[in-house]
Amino acid sequence: MLNKPHPFIFNVYSVLIPSVVTFMVLLILRPFEFSTFTNKELILWSAVFAVLVGSTILITVLLVKRALQNTIEENWTVNKEIFLILFVLVTISIVIFTLFLILNPEANWLNIFNLVVVRTLAISFFPVLILVLYEQNHYQKIQRRQAEQLNQELLKKQHSVAQETHKINHPAKAVLVAENEKIALQIDPMDLLFVKSEGNYVEVFYRQNEKIHKELIRNSLKAIEEQLSVSVFFRCHNRFLINLHHIQKVEGNARNFELALANIEEKIPVSRGKSETLLQLFQHKP
Repeated sequence: MLNKPHPFIFNVYSVLIPSVVTFMVLLILRPFEFSTFTNKELILWSAVFAVLVGSTILITVLLVKRALQNTIEENWTVNKEIFLILFVLVTISIVIFTLFLILNPEANWLNIFNLVVVRTLAISFFPVLILVLYEQNHYQKIQRRQAEQLNQELLKKQHSVAQETHKINHPAKAVLVAENEKIALQIDPMDLLFVKSEGNYVEVFYRQNEKIHKELIRNSLKAIEEQLSVSVFFRCHNRFLINLHHIQKVEGNARNFELALANIEEKIPVSRGKSETLLQLFQHKP
């Protein structure tokens, strides 16, 4: 369960909601001797702590995203989501602990640490675990329903795709050019299955003589995309370009969709932002 895919979702609500909750909790429950404040002081300090919480969340998550670079979308899992939330909670607790010491330097730092950091983590661990597992199950159900819809549209499209292939005026060969402007591969567009980006190279997977072959070309995926027909090939992910005619099935997990191709073990991921475009392509009538 902990290694199952999980969506990495971070937006304005990820910062706004914890900030508002912090403000309301401090304003209503008045912990940490907040009950000794006047109304104006209570509102002011509640707002300060709310901004502090929101800023800490924003900075911490942005630093994590920068450290992990482009691997978040395709590699994020349940255990990583749990770790991230707990890490953010630890960071917030330490920031608040530090602020308390600055405001009251004569206080017993060990008692404050136990009150703010240790108790926060002890109280939060199981709710965080339950929340993430619930989210994983929730997103899994949504993705499965949407995958079923995509598969229904794909079945409707498959017959028309075969007819459309004959109508489109394709060149006799798709000519793929390397970075040095030399021809690296000439192939019938319908035999090209998908293209995968690997650093400064792309891996071109194609069918020839009933077998699957791979050609390594030094060039960017964007450059290869520009050399192919936009009506046949779809940039479904920042690392993948796929021939729409070879999609056999759409599968869904909590994080994203994956495309299955005939005789290809590797599943092709679909970026979350490209799912709606994929549905529109399936619904498009030739």
